[in-house]
Amino acid sequence: MIIDFHAHLLRHPVKKQYDLDDLWRDMDENGIDVRMISALEGKSIADQNDTVARLARSHPDRLLACAVIDPKQDDCVEEARRVAGIREIRALEFNSWEHGYLPERYAHHLDPIFDIAEEAGLPVKLFAGWGARSMPHQWAQYAHRHPGVTFVVLHIGGIDFGYGSIDLVRDTPNMMFETSGQTELQVLRKAFADVSADRFLFGSNYPEHFTRCSIDTFDVLDLPEETRAAMFYGNARKLLHL
Repeated sequence: MIIDFHAHLLRHPVKKQYDLDDLWRDMDENGIDVRMISALEGKSIADQNDTVARLARSHPDRLLACAVIDPKQDDCVEEARRVAGIREIRALEFNSWEHGYLPERYAHHLDPIFDIAEEAGLPVKLFAGWGARSMPHQWAQYAHRHPGVTFVVLHIGGIDFGYGSIDLVRDTPNMMFETSGQTELQVLRKAFADVSADRFLFGSNYPEHFTRCSIDTFDVLDLPEETRAAMFYGNARKLLHL
């Protein structure tokens, strides 16, 4: 079984339509049983969040919805509160690279949002890996102030912050890793050597990365079967109460 904790919807830039046929094709060809989806492109963030919730509602056995929140927006706390009340929304996602902000500047919005996430039992996904606006350590203060929230560092810190993110996640009990996009074998080997197996969640980052590559990466690491099982589905089942 494979639960894909991190994927997005592919949207045609001219037709303004989400490509669901490609979503199903990719899942079927790569053996993805359940996929968590979010939308980074659309009419508005609220509309994007409603879209993924509606798809998860229509396909409850295969899709989970993740809402994207931009803390620069005046209504971000209200949007977080709104989506937290939607049954199909299973996580919140923050992408400081895509939306262009420094996390430390928006505590007045982020702290209330994380209070909402804790009350609703929603894990929080944090983009990491490319450039100064995507350093995992920029989120550390929030993880420390909100120990009841599980913060998931995407891409095992990415290309720029892979090594540094390992110590951060290892030493912060309410942080986990998502695996997509991390292509440095040295980082992967160190991450699995230093961080316990119950802190990893498999992700594909579809459609930005090839799902098959995201899966096959772990064949060269010779991980114990119990570690693979935890990463590919066990940890997600526990975190998301599936």
